[in-house]
Amino acid sequence: MSFKLSHFWKRIFEVIPGALSWFAIIGPIFLSFYWPWIIAIYILVFDMYWFFRSIRLSYFTIIMYRRMRKAMLTDWRAVLESGDVPRESDGVSLVSKQTNYNDIYHVVLLVHYKEPLDLLERSINSYCESSVPKEKLWLVLAQEERAGDQINQVFKKLHKKFAHRFGKFIQTIHPANIPGEIKCKSANATWGARKLKTILDDSNVGYDKVIIHNFDSDTTTQKNYFDYVTYKYLTTPIGQPTSYQPVPLYSNNIWDVPAMMRVVAQSCTMVLMYNSMRPFWFQCFSCRSDVFKTIVAINYWAVDSIPEDSRQYFDSYFHYKGKIVIEPLHIPLRLDAVLAGGYWRTIVNQYNQLRRWAWGIVDFPYIVEKSIDDHEISLWHKLGKMGLLLQNHFVRAVSAIHIAFLGWMPGILNPAFMSTVLGYNLHIFARWILTFALGGMFIGIFLNILLLPPRPPHKSKWAYFNFIWQWLLVPVVSLVLGSVSALDAQTRLMFGRYLEYQVTEKAVVNPKAPAGT
Repeated sequence: MSFKLSHFWKRIFEVIPGALSWFAIIGPIFLSFYWPWIIAIYILVFDMYWFFRSIRLSYFTIIMYRRMRKAMLTDWRAVLESGDVPRESDGVSLVSKQTNYNDIYHVVLLVHYKEPLDLLERSINSYCESSVPKEKLWLVLAQEERAGDQINQVFKKLHKKFAHRFGKFIQTIHPANIPGEIKCKSANATWGARKLKTILDDSNVGYDKVIIHNFDSDTTTQKNYFDYVTYKYLTTPIGQPTSYQPVPLYSNNIWDVPAMMRVVAQSCTMVLMYNSMRPFWFQCFSCRSDVFKTIVAINYWAVDSIPEDSRQYFDSYFHYKGKIVIEPLHIPLRLDAVLAGGYWRTIVNQYNQLRRWAWGIVDFPYIVEKSIDDHEISLWHKLGKMGLLLQNHFVRAVSAIHIAFLGWMPGILNPAFMSTVLGYNLHIFARWILTFALGGMFIGIFLNILLLPPRPPHKSKWAYFNFIWQWLLVPVVSLVLGSVSALDAQTRLMFGRYLEYQVTEKAVVNPKAPAGT
C-alpha cells in the first residue's frame, strides 16, 4: 500500500514554502533594527549570487542559441533517409538498432477549450507542412464538453479543411464533472490519450512506435520538428525512459503584444534555454513530446492537479526510480505571448498565467509523500529535488523584492549603521555588483532579437526598438507580475485556498488593428 501523508502533515508541508518566503520578506525588517550587519552581508551575498547567475545564464544561453540555430537549419528528413543514424554510442545500443524511422508515428494531442478557430487553423497548418508522411502523422483534437455545442462545429470545419492531410484526424470530447477530476488541461489530455490508446490497440500499433506531442492550441512547429524528434528518439539508449522537452518561444504574436507581456515571454524563453543546459534542473514544462509507452506507464497525466507538466516529471521520476531523462530539444516550439481583448484584460491574464505556473509549489507535499514511499532512489537525490523545487519558488517570490528594497532597509531603519564602514560601503558595492550583472541582460536582448519571427507588414522597421526599450520595465514586471503572483500562489497554499484552473485567453490579432506596442 502506498504511503500517504496525514492531513496534518500535508498542511505542514503546504505551509512551509510560503512561510519561508514571507519570513525572508518580513524578517529583514526586524533584523535591520538590531543586527543590520547581518542584512548587509546577506545583501552582498545575494547580489553576488545574481552576478554569477547572470554570467552563467549568458554563457549557457549563447551555447543553446548556437545549438538551436544548427538544429533548425538541418534537414532532419534527409539525415533519416541517408541512414546516417548511429546504432550504438559508447557500446550502448540505441533505439535505431531495433526501430526504423519509417515505423514511427507522430500524434499531435491538441488540447482545445474555447480558443478561436483561426488560432487552431494556424497551428494545424504548421503541422501539415511537416515532411513526415501524412499516414504517420495523426491529430487528436481533445475538446471539452464544458465548452458547449460549438466544439462540434469547430471540429467539422477543421476536419473538412485538414483531415486529408493526416493519417487520422480524431475528435475526443472530455465529459464534464467526472468524479476525482478537477477542471484542468491535463484531465482533458488524459481523456484524449486514453481514447488514442484504444485506437492504437485496434490498429495494432505499438506504444513504443508512437511519439505523442502534448500541445496547447496555439502551438506551432517548424517543418523539421517532427523529424528531429524522431532522430532524437532513435538515438536514445534502448530502455532509457526519456521525455523530449523543447524550448518554447512565445513569439507567434510577439510583434503585437504590449511591452510588459513581451518582457515576460522573452524572459521565460531565456530561463528555459538556460535550464536546458543543466540536466539536474531541467524538467517538463508546457508543451513537450513523449514516447507514448512512457505516458501509458505513468498512467497518463494527473487529472487532479493544475501543474500537469511538473507533475508528469515527478510521476516519471518516481515511477522510473530516478532514471527518467529530460532530453532538451534544440528546435523550439512557437506559442503565443499573452494577449487578451484589451490592455487591462491582457495584464490580468498574464498575472493569472504566472500565478498558475507558480502554483507548481503544490507539488512539494506530493514529492515529500512520494519520497517517503520510495525506497530505491538515493535519499540525497530526493532531497536535492525537494530543495530545488523550494529554491526555484523561493527565488521567484522574493528576488525582485530583495533587489528593489532590501538594500535600503538597514540605512532607513537603523541610520547609525550607515556611519560604519560596512554600512557606508554597502550601497557602493551593491550598485557595482548589480551593474555588472546587467551585462547578462544585454546579451539576452541581443539573442531575443535574433529569435524574433519575421517582422509583419503592418509593423515598421522602427518597431525593433520596442524590443530594446521594453527592458526598462523589468523592475515593474519582476515585482508586480513576478514576485506578487508567486507570493499569491504560496499564500493561497498556506491558507488552504486552493487555486482553480483559469484558461489563458488567446486573442487573434487583426493586422489592420494592432494591439499596441
